[in-house]
Amino acid sequence: MAEAAPDVHALAKAPSPARRHRFVQTCCLVTTIAHTAATLICVFAFREGNFVEFSPQRLLQFVPQHLYIWRLSCLLVMASSFSTLLFILAMRDILEEKFRSTVGVAVCLALLACVLDLEGVSRMMVLFADISMQGQLNCTYLGADLVQIGWTIINQSITQTFMLSAFLYGMAGLCIVRCLSLTRFVPRFLAFAHLPVWLCMVAVSVITFLGYLPAALSLMFAGNLGLSFLAAFTGVSIDSLLRASHADESRAVEIATLPPTANTGESP
Repeated sequence: MAEAAPDVHALAKAPSPARRHRFVQTCCLVTTIAHTAATLICVFAFREGNFVEFSPQRLLQFVPQHLYIWRLSCLLVMASSFSTLLFILAMRDILEEKFRSTVGVAVCLALLACVLDLEGVSRMMVLFADISMQGQLNCTYLGADLVQIGWTIINQSITQTFMLSAFLYGMAGLCIVRCLSLTRFVPRFLAFAHLPVWLCMVAVSVITFLGYLPAALSLMFAGNLGLSFLAAFTGVSIDSLLRASHADESRAVEIATLPPTANTGESP
């Protein structure tokens, strides 16, 4: 069965005016840039530290030697997490009022996920980096003690970011997918484009819970890069729909302003 065409006129008029759709497009652009930058800097740090075989000792040595890269990576990851919250907020502005409760649940889940993400990453940026620096500056701690403290901080941050935050973001995104699949404002393929990204987030949480951290890390990279493409695709799709709607409205106004003879095609 052929898919019904989206009601682009409704998209342009309701539930929000055009200036709010500019907010949607801005959020999509910010999300694309933030996630792309975070993914690139994390891949660079991963290769620079040779973390193919991860160990707390290697990370404790990497941070003091590449402190600015570490802090920049953490800041960009926090920015990407905040942009994910903005992206979900932006999706609220292209959906009808009847989805208010579902979208409200998605926003609450995304807000909680963002708080957990920011707390976990900031702990790695400040506390873990300070412990790593102290290990190099003085020898008051034994190597085993430093590794134990560092591993505790890493476990806490992984629990908050990879397991809890990723799951909450994934569930929030699935709520948005449900709304996009039922709305008449945007085409159905937009919901299908969202689905694999948010399922990837849920998979990161499940795989982390099962203890497969390397696989979870790979999926997290893939999910962040996928979200950057998804945000760009969403922004372009909404922009094209709005342009089509405005073009139809302009054409209708031109036809309405024509004199009756020109409008009916009769000669005077």
